[in-house]
Amino acid sequence: MTLRSLILSAALAGLASACGATASMTIDQAAQQAPNSPADGLRNAPLGQEAALADLALARQTLESLHPGYSRYTAKPALDDAWREAELAVAAEPTFATLYREISRVSAQIRCDHTKAELPEAFEAARDKSPIYLPFRFKVFDEAIYVVDPGTTPGLTRGDRIISIDGTPAEAALAAVYALFPVDGDTDHIKPASVSDFGEFIGPAFEHFYPFLFDISPTAELQVDGAGGKVFAVTADRLSFEAYRAMTGEARFSANFVDAIRFEPIGETAAYLAVDTFINYRRPVEPDSVYGPVFERLAAEGRDRLILDLRRNGGGSTDAQVALLQWLMPGPFRQADAVLVRTLTVADDVRPHLSSWNEAALNPDPSWFSEREDGFFEIIAPFAGKPPASIAAKPAAFTGELVVLTGPDNASGVTHLLAVLEANDRATFVGAPTGGAATGATAGVLAMLTLPASGIKVRVPLQRTVIANASALDPRGGITPDVLAPATLASTLEGTDPAMAAALRLLSLD
Repeated sequence: MTLRSLILSAALAGLASACGATASMTIDQAAQQAPNSPADGLRNAPLGQEAALADLALARQTLESLHPGYSRYTAKPALDDAWREAELAVAAEPTFATLYREISRVSAQIRCDHTKAELPEAFEAARDKSPIYLPFRFKVFDEAIYVVDPGTTPGLTRGDRIISIDGTPAEAALAAVYALFPVDGDTDHIKPASVSDFGEFIGPAFEHFYPFLFDISPTAELQVDGAGGKVFAVTADRLSFEAYRAMTGEARFSANFVDAIRFEPIGETAAYLAVDTFINYRRPVEPDSVYGPVFERLAAEGRDRLILDLRRNGGGSTDAQVALLQWLMPGPFRQADAVLVRTLTVADDVRPHLSSWNEAALNPDPSWFSEREDGFFEIIAPFAGKPPASIAAKPAAFTGELVVLTGPDNASGVTHLLAVLEANDRATFVGAPTGGAATGATAGVLAMLTLPASGIKVRVPLQRTVIANASALDPRGGITPDVLAPATLASTLEGTDPAMAAALRLLSLD
């Protein structure tokens, strides 16, 4: 079986078995009509116009009715226009890729980092085996793609700038991917730094979305601006996900809170602590069993200056986040004022397609909520998610000078933590502006909507947190550091760390 047929077969079989859908043509017919490239199987997997439009309509109905931040950043008329544009695109080309691309595009316009479209497992597995990934690592600076690790690609050197990929200018490719990449509020500034990193997509966001936007083949034709301004061509063999991951050394979705702590003393009176994730649900531990020894050592050794590095942390579990605040705040504090939901009712035609790790959230008890004047429902039952009026600091909490390193990977619960520190003037922030919603993310409990014809899964947040003292925070952004010290092309190529250097200077440790 050819690679193209393999992708089509696995993808369509997965769609049909997952939801009982019937493709509008046979697999063989689709394969015969597909041009000779591995991504065309993904692009041309047929759904039929009626089925594709029904899936799109269900996604719209669910997000409009349940998402508590649906029109928080983008006005509903603008979102109505986005859905209409999506309908036209899907009606004109009712394929899996068009539907996935258009749902992703509208989701990105909602401007909620937790609202994403996911691929069906069978489709994802087949896609992982196809040569889609560029065989080198890159970073984006000033809207240009620079090679930071050429891998084994002949002709490429660290620092080369990619001018075009298969004839598409690099800037145009980035812009197309950015349009599908969800962020919270007005934090588009994080996209250049985040698009090339591993996250919640299949590899980097750039290469997750790229096959749904452009024709690709097993080899990539690159135009490269090399040393001394010399422009040359490179032909590079694309990699499967497994081969790409082996090249980069990245482990997909493998980070766990228990393994994410790095601590180093600095001199006699200072220390460095990195917490790279708050994800504490795959290998759960009591957070104090991780934090306690660190902060007890700080106290025992009399270290009164701490650099807390959160730059690799994108969020995770509330317990790991709140526990860290308890070790950092000098006294009792309030993390959130309220947790809100949009509605207490799930439509009968939506409910069969929804699931959640917290099924009670899909059939909530009305006594858990109080209706507000703005139409939202506020959680008033502690066991259902009501935030406590006050959270106690740990008896041995760190009360010395705190510098926190921030960056574009920060979002969700990390931005919540930073917002509490900011609102209480507890730390000096150094680094780059963050993502996330400082006044409170639309997240909490998530539902998963499985679209019946395509098998595409859409994450639907059911709760919105209102951070305490939100009026003092940016209503449409994350956290802007007090000392700007972002990574640059020069620092990346040289292997230096501007933020760490700035933090050491700030604490007179350089």
